Amino acid sequence: MIMPIYLYGTKVFDEPVHRITQFNGKLVGLVRSMFETLVNGDGIGLAANQVGLPVSLFVMDLSGMSGYDLEKPLAVMNPEILSSSEMSVTMEEGCLSIPDLREDVSRPESIIVRFTDGSFHEVQMELNGVTARVFQHEYDHLRQKFFVERLSSVKRQLVRPKLSRVKKGDVDAHYPVVTLKDERQNKIRQLPDFEFGVQIK
Repeated sequence: MIMPIYLYGTKVFDEPVHRITQFNGKLVGLVRSMFETLVNGDGIGLAANQVGLPVSLFVMDLSGMSGYDLEKPLAVMNPEILSSSEMSVTMEEGCLSIPDLREDVSRPESIIVRFTDGSFHEVQMELNGVTARVFQHEYDHLRQKFFVERLSSVKRQLVRPKLSRVKKGDVDAHYPVVTLKDERQNKIRQLPDFEFGVQIK
């Protein structure tokens, strides 16, 4: 099922996410729907709160990128970043929740992470390059943070008009979206039936 993407400014991004404790068929269905939504949006990463669910989950699929065609799609639950490299790399980033805005963002080049994968196994691994970047970008979403908050104060001022337009729903997206206005008028498609656990402090 393709779900609409919640845009920057919607209330879900103000909510702390909940740790997933119920590993069951409903979760499998949610992950499948998130991958379908990611492909439909031509994205490479998608967090659960971007589809209206404040839970500790995101999906990644870099297989459509040059040089990453052998990389398998990854479902990430209850992620932790255990350590980050001192070396940082600057690359352009975008976000399905902020259509048509891309800016250079500096992030650690490599990270060591721990999470529960789509087979419900706990995994610890080192990630590098674009894979590490996408993981950090989606991990930020689960901490109520967008990539624009990592820009310099000057850059943030420059992108503010665009962010204001996104909040008003003035966007040209080729995928279904939920705007702040939709939220206020309760024009929201029913979310998948899903059980989650305790709130992350």
